[in-house]
Parts: sequence; structure tokens; C-alpha cells
Amino acid sequence: MSKLIFNQAKSFSTMSFALFVFFSVFTFHSLASVTLSKQLSVIYRDYKGTHTVSGKKVSDHTFRYNLTAPKQVDVTTLEWQPYIGQSLCKQGWVMQAVIALLHSQNYGATVTFYPWARAVANAENGKVDILVPEYFIEPEAPSDTLPGTRRLDHLTLTEPFGWGPIALYKRRDYNTDHFTSLGALADERIGVVRGYQNTPEFDRLMDAGKFNVIEAVDDAHNIRLLMAGRVNLIIGDPEVIEMEIAALSQANNATSQTKNLVMVDPILQMNGLFFAVSKHNKYGKTLLFELNQAIAEFKKHGIMEEIKYNTAKSCE
Repeated sequence: MSKLIFNQAKSFSTMSFALFVFFSVFTFHSLASVTLSKQLSVIYRDYKGTHTVSGKKVSDHTFRYNLTAPKQVDVTTLEWQPYIGQSLCKQGWVMQAVIALLHSQNYGATVTFYPWARAVANAENGKVDILVPEYFIEPEAPSDTLPGTRRLDHLTLTEPFGWGPIALYKRRDYNTDHFTSLGALADERIGVVRGYQNTPEFDRLMDAGKFNVIEAVDDAHNIRLLMAGRVNLIIGDPEVIEMEIAALSQANNATSQTKNLVMVDPILQMNGLFFAVSKHNKYGKTLLFELNQAIAEFKKHGIMEEIKYNTAKSCE
């Protein structure tokens, strides 16, 4: 009898432990889902009132916003912190702005994060409707995806919805006294991210073969090229580069190396941030018109600045 009671107690104890584990895991996943849901929600205010747009993660790198909207678009983007990123608080102010602008025109969006070259290829091939954020594209800029064509044969830019700086970076001990203009950097070894637009002047010189260019897959790779001495300069957004430098420093315990990287003053220019709408979308002209309409309204009423401020404030 005592053995039976012991076995029953043991079974009860095992069952209790199993239930504890189940409910703990269930609670953890529920809390994680709630947290993720809050992270994905987009809140903005316009003259019609305050809007909350719900988002949902549907696969490893894909998110859907405003699933019940009458119009849906496919959007491709990249990891480009601190502007936009899957793991960023609220996925960054650019994501907040993109979803708000689309929502204001009754669009829902499926947003997928890719390496930039693939993101560009998907937009130029017409596999998605929108590529964002994009810099200004020079009229004669060649397509890396479809040889013999120009990028603007496949994409149309909206008006800019935001701005960001762009600059050159170097190793601290590298002498840039000869840098009086971009033209003075002829034959200079410069790291660029494949598929990125930079500045119109820089891209014209690069496309003409004036620089000795090495292509990186992303900004972090570009920084590693500079640290390793494979290039003497890299070009990019200082906010992005500084964030990547900090991440590399932590991950690789390379503080001394990363501290050796400095921006070349002054910045080259402030770059506009655009939506690039695929010309292969038969409704592309309508989408372009509606996005420009939304951007104008957001600028007029200060909505874009409020989105940036609220994103930064809620993510402190």
C-alpha cells in the first residue's frame, strides 16, 4: 500500500512538474507575443485622429501590417540600423513612417528584410511593389540586376520622406590632406556597399571607373574591409556606421580597432530617403501618386517629425 501511495505521489509530482513547465512555456510565449505585438504596432496621428496599425510576424524575415486593408503591397527593405531593422524597438522610425504613410492611403503591407542587393533585385525584377528606403538614383545609374539597362528603367522614386547624412570614413592615421574634392580621390581604394546609391557625384565618378572600388555586402562588411586595410576609405551614413562600429566592437572585442576609425569632415551631403516604386506593377503610377500625396500631407502637418520623435521617445 505504501508503495502504491508513493508511486501515485510520484506520478502526481511528475504531472505537476509537466503542467508547470507547460504553463511556464505557454505564459512565456504569450508574453513574448504580446511584447512583439506592441513592438510591431504603428501609432500615428493626423487630422482625422489617432491611428493604430497592427503588425504580425509571418516568417523569419517577413512582417505583415494592416492585413484587412482593401489594397495590399509587397515591400522589400534591409537591416539598416538605426533607421530600420527587425530587432530594433518599433523596427525603427523608417518602418513606422513607411507603414503610416501606406496606411493613410488605405494600404496594407507585407515587408520582407533582405540583403540590399537582393532587395534591389526583387524590386527591379518586379517581384515586389516597393523598395525602401532608397537614395536618389542618378538618371544614368546602371542596373546591377539587369545588365544593359538603367535602374530608372525599372524604378520610380517618390518625393523624399526623410533625410540622412552621408560621409567618408578612414583609419585615424590615414592622411586625407589630398581630399580637396571627390575628383581628387582618383584611383583611391574605397569600400562601397554593393547596390547602394551614395551621392550623385560620387556615383558618377564610381561608374566611370575613377575609384578603385571594393564591394561589400553590407555596412558591417565595409567597416571590416577598412579595419583590415583592404581599403583606405569607405562611404556610408555616419549614424549607421557608428552603430555598426559599436556592434562590431562588442561582438569581437575589437575596441582598439574600431576606435581607430573616424569620419572625414565635412559630411558629403544630406541624402533624401525615398520609396522606389517598381515600374513592373501595373498600378505603380497610382501607388506613386498616392505615396507622394501622403508624403506631402505628412510634411505639411508635421506628422513625419512627430513619428520620429515618438519613436525615439518610446524607445529610450
